[in-house]
Amino acid sequence: MRKLSWFGVAGILVLSLAIWQCGGDGNDVVSSRAYKGHATDQDILNFVKQYPDTAGTRLDDCQTCHTSGTLTTATKSTFKNACDYCHLIEYPDSDTTATGAPADFADTLNDYGTAYLNAGRTQKAVKDIGTLDSDGDGATNDVEIAALRYPGDSASNPSQLVAAIKIVSMDELKAMPPHTEFLLANASKQATDEYASYTGVKIQDLLISLGVDITQVTGVTVIAPDGFTKDFDLKYITAAYPQGLYYAGLDIATLGSTCGFVDYPPTIPAGVTGTVIPDEQWLMLAYEREGAPMEASYLDPAAGKINGEGPLRIIVPQATPGSPDRGSNFSQPSCNDSYDYSKNKDHNAGSMVRGVMAIRINPMPAGYEDFDYTNGGWAYIDAEQLVVYGFGIN
Repeated sequence: MRKLSWFGVAGILVLSLAIWQCGGDGNDVVSSRAYKGHATDQDILNFVKQYPDTAGTRLDDCQTCHTSGTLTTATKSTFKNACDYCHLIEYPDSDTTATGAPADFADTLNDYGTAYLNAGRTQKAVKDIGTLDSDGDGATNDVEIAALRYPGDSASNPSQLVAAIKIVSMDELKAMPPHTEFLLANASKQATDEYASYTGVKIQDLLISLGVDITQVTGVTVIAPDGFTKDFDLKYITAAYPQGLYYAGLDIATLGSTCGFVDYPPTIPAGVTGTVIPDEQWLMLAYEREGAPMEASYLDPAAGKINGEGPLRIIVPQATPGSPDRGSNFSQPSCNDSYDYSKNKDHNAGSMVRGVMAIRINPMPAGYEDFDYTNGGWAYIDAEQLVVYGFGIN
């Protein structure tokens, strides 16, 4: 059975009891971009009924009424998109010293959401606040919504152009020149490292296939639906990485449960007969692992982490090839080997973004509002689609 996007049934039941509840009444208007757990929210249905042209657009989503936020500790600040920020009510951050979390669901609302709440949370309430300028940017809510701008965010207004996007289907990706590579994914903190074969399309070939002038590109930003991003400079796109290295016999079956720490696929590629991996190593967008589709990514709301890999994952070879090493918290001095954690190793696994739903081509055109990648991304995961935007996308 496929897991629900964002959070499981338990999360839905918990949030349905909240002040800003997620229960719908089964009306026939279905919200398509709000993530599946909220697809029948009465609140978003009220909005879409009043503004039918917003169905399926970026306004058909939580950020129209909810705000993002930042958690701050003594050592770092962590941005939380609107959905993650709201989920802090039911799933507080594990660091009890963190500040900036919402005290209740009303705290998660932006100015437009607050106006809707105060007006009575009905379709009539949506209509009644249409003449207001909730975010104070000089445009009424009706005008902003007609232009598909966020009425609760002053940084989003009709005077800005929205970056054009290209939606690429899985079939379109598979029609591009395929590439397969076997490589080490060396983790920094996890207990195990792993070798695996991935098939997909090189980022270079993806851009070329979309008609982008790659000579003018400075790099790309790879984006996951939980708001995690990773930047890659052009030099990592237009040239192959060094050949990878293969180290056999570091699994539990060989070294035992204490010392073994590497997972291997059921079948090692036929060409891998020594230490050097013969496959060309490229930055690529994978849609298969070991010849099969990857499990669709989903969010574990309690842990705040993405599980699953797919349907798309960015594959990042080691820029400095080397042996696997144990995670930083999993040293085993009794094993008397050279595989305990080393900060000098290339821990490429941390850059291999899971559940890629968007790629921004840099530089972004001047004067354009960035595509809202921090909300609604799970719908693209469900549809097995990739959003590409930025330089060269018209």
